[in-house]
Amino acid sequence: MLLFIKYAVLPPFANILLVLAGLLMIRRWPTAGWWLIALSTLCLYLLSIPPSLSVLSTGLEDHPVPTVEEASRADVIVVLGGGRDTSAPQWSGRDTVAEAPLARLAEAARWHRRTGLPLLLTGGRNGIDGAESEAQLMARMLDEAFGIQARWLEHESRDTRENAEFSARILDAGDMDTILLVTHAAHLTRAIPEFEKRGFEVIPAPMGFASSGSGGELSLLPRSTYLEQSTRLVYEHIGRLYYWLTD
Repeated sequence: MLLFIKYAVLPPFANILLVLAGLLMIRRWPTAGWWLIALSTLCLYLLSIPPSLSVLSTGLEDHPVPTVEEASRADVIVVLGGGRDTSAPQWSGRDTVAEAPLARLAEAARWHRRTGLPLLLTGGRNGIDGAESEAQLMARMLDEAFGIQARWLEHESRDTRENAEFSARILDAGDMDTILLVTHAAHLTRAIPEFEKRGFEVIPAPMGFASSGSGGELSLLPRSTYLEQSTRLVYEHIGRLYYWLTD
């Protein structure tokens, strides 16, 4: 049910639900029904063009990329999980990391090469009994693709808040209080406060910034890649609101 609610408030599923609601309303309230359909279609179009990314990223992608000197002040690199690719053919039917955590691992590997800092990978099983945790999937990818061994794996977290809580239990034992936090730029705004509440000094290492392309006459043509980025930004705005309400 929670997973359904999550997708129901995000595009494009939210837009489809609004269109269906509009169609159901047309017979009894035709004007309201057509307006709802038009609004849903317009929103879907706006979310699929580059100019919307500039608006949606406001207040999210505000953290600059650190210098090597700044990053080297950290005691450890913490990489946040972000989903799995189930039964991947290229991994002989085994689960592996999704595109988002794979990009985070690549950035973490780059920082590891530049600073020599150890890595902690955090991500649980998300209710899939008997499955490898996201941290284990990330560790395998980090080893086989980048030749780097993670020092710590956190297996139990289900969301960003638990990423911070359960990682703190591991890092507190090692007396480490400054972390280089690697995740998508928009995600950092929600993730940083959760780690700071656990007493960490956080050096943000953003990656995966929303890209609005080169502009020009093609900037008003809808594309799925912009819709995907818009959906991620909308999700982060909703996540920040939820964390604020439940803090």
